[in-house]
Amino acid sequence: MTGNLNSETICDMMENLLTGVAFIGMQEDKLEFLYMNNGAFRMLGYSPEFGNKYANNLLSVILEEDKPKFWQALEDVLKDNGAVDLEIRTVTASGSLRWLQVRGNLYEKTNDRAVILCIFMDATDRKFVEDELRIQSEWYQMLLETEGETLFDYNTTTDVLSLKTANEYGLESSSLIDRFSDRLGERAKDSAPEKTLSEIMAESLKIPRTDTVELELSLPKMGEHGGEKRWYRIHTSSIAGVDGYVTHIVGKITDIHETRLLLEEMREKEKLDELTGWYNIEGTKDQIMRVLLNSRETDIHAFMLVNMNEFRLIKESLGEDTGNRIIQEVTKRIGRGFKRSDILGRISGEEFVIFVQNIGSILNLDTVASRVSHITEVKLGAGEDGIILSATVGVSVYPYQGESWDELFLRAEKAVNTLKMNGKSGYHIYDLSGLYKKEFAENERASELSESADGTDDIESLLKRILGENRQNEGMMRTMLKLVLRHYGFHKAFLSIAAVNRSPSIEYSFCEPGYEPKAESDTNEPEKNTWFRFLKELELLDEGMQILHNYDPIPQELASYMLTNKIHTILIQPMMMRGKVSGVFVMGECTGREWRLKRREEDELRRIMQLMQMYVLRYERQQNGQPPLIEVGMLDDFDNCVMAVDGDTYELVFANRRLLEKLPDLQIGDCCYRTYAHQDRPCEMCVMKNLDRNDPRARWSEERFSNSMRSWLKLHASWMQNEPGNAVCVINGMDISEYFMGGGLSFTP
Repeated sequence: MTGNLNSETICDMMENLLTGVAFIGMQEDKLEFLYMNNGAFRMLGYSPEFGNKYANNLLSVILEEDKPKFWQALEDVLKDNGAVDLEIRTVTASGSLRWLQVRGNLYEKTNDRAVILCIFMDATDRKFVEDELRIQSEWYQMLLETEGETLFDYNTTTDVLSLKTANEYGLESSSLIDRFSDRLGERAKDSAPEKTLSEIMAESLKIPRTDTVELELSLPKMGEHGGEKRWYRIHTSSIAGVDGYVTHIVGKITDIHETRLLLEEMREKEKLDELTGWYNIEGTKDQIMRVLLNSRETDIHAFMLVNMNEFRLIKESLGEDTGNRIIQEVTKRIGRGFKRSDILGRISGEEFVIFVQNIGSILNLDTVASRVSHITEVKLGAGEDGIILSATVGVSVYPYQGESWDELFLRAEKAVNTLKMNGKSGYHIYDLSGLYKKEFAENERASELSESADGTDDIESLLKRILGENRQNEGMMRTMLKLVLRHYGFHKAFLSIAAVNRSPSIEYSFCEPGYEPKAESDTNEPEKNTWFRFLKELELLDEGMQILHNYDPIPQELASYMLTNKIHTILIQPMMMRGKVSGVFVMGECTGREWRLKRREEDELRRIMQLMQMYVLRYERQQNGQPPLIEVGMLDDFDNCVMAVDGDTYELVFANRRLLEKLPDLQIGDCCYRTYAHQDRPCEMCVMKNLDRNDPRARWSEERFSNSMRSWLKLHASWMQNEPGNAVCVINGMDISEYFMGGGLSFTP
């Protein structure tokens, strides 16, 4: 019988083993898979035909973190001529994780090559048990550190919920609820809170996630309050086993019933004005002081005191009911013109306070104050007998004219009295000349950045410095135009952005001395009607970035303007906001030199345009009172692909250098699903849908194949900002394609 055990017979025997067997050749630090049996290929999730075809790529299935351990084991075998044992993680063809227990022995060794025999077994189930023990250990440790709260552990395999409560002395009680999901499902049919909890549990079973929710429930087996309907805060966290599937949902239940009742009682006594629904004087003070207490040094807020002129006389002559209707109409009109974050208060019968957060620049005060003055005008009566009821608006500014309610109110009141003493209505800004001096001091920073450009050609770093400044203002905007203009040898630069979401339009220009626009009477001159409107009417904003020469076939109106102003070459870069073309950046060259771009210069120009687009988006967000995004430098240097997306509009507000290098045509300001995924509607599997808007610390991770970059990505999503009407999600994508075998796998988009 021994004579029949030749090499062919031995190979046949190994092919029938469930254990994995492999021979690895090592020659001059080069590794080669000489042989693997069917059991080994099955563990890796590949057929023998496919595996043998790509045998030399098998090293890529080992997780990157475990490769050093694998190489060290090979060194130990060769050094000691003995055996080693190790555990490594691999990624199967389907993308799931599998643990392998490997034993390596030196089979033979010659002067130039060594052969190592590896026997490996699937250790995933064992690691799963170890992971279970780890989870239980952590859970009990958490329990020992918990007092007066209930911890739960839901086993998805057995459908059993375990409840444990601890007091200051340690464990207090323990109980089990079997068939938990069935029971919860039955109760969810008739109860909205149970339905919410059931939905959270169902989502938690799909993928590891955390949720926090406050619900009024009747929970059985909950100590002295078991079965009683009470308010609880429930924190859940689902945990995946080593195979990637959720095996447990653990969490904490906190009784917040007494606190919730107290909160409801306070809400009933909330400091609101009954007639208008605005805050009364106490509520107005509290809200404004809370904002001032949490404001940053870079924030600029406008405090407006609105006084209805002669209102008491009108109320006495027309009656209290008519007076109340006038107040309601005025406040309703004012309320339509301000953001949710602004504070509106009625502090007396005919006196109001409007506190506008983050106005961006002192230059915006006139726009905001004049709008209030116009809105508060009400015509009483018809024809010549009608009278105009107007208001006097006094404005003070945080932080320049006060950092408290008393200081801001005092200066706004002085502004109102100044107008009234002169017998005028309208609006008055307290110490406007002093405010402009403050603005001028801020613009000195812009001048410093502009001067620093004279000794360097690294325009990208200069623009990133401007983008990283805490405050955006007109001086910074002009500095940006100046830098780009001079770097590329142009002579005129214009930035034209239409008004979006009640924010004022943006119209900035910078021209080199001697190249200022000519004063022409032509009504189509762009400087008079805005470049955005002019080029939009000519349908020149739908083609992306364009470089046009005066000898190109261009619309007659544009050709006439270029001829009049001696412009030979013009660059047109549309600017996107909320997924639509809402502005344009224009540069003009006036010397007649042949302006062409090499590939490297074109790539640089696209990057510069994207930085400008990011700056404009930051400026527009500031104009709308939204807090600025974090500094671009923090994300731009990431080696992964990073983007930031508006959670409400899907607007792509930021993309870092790595992502833009991979996708140079990505359009900042466009909808992410259009510019990134090339779709006409939001993605069905959008990662933002998995982030809880009620949890500012919500996180989400998953592996996904990107059609745009043709690679597998490990995506991590979280809220960069999460406030009502202002949610920005940052998505960090790590390329994990090397975990999968290259060249042979076909992925379905």
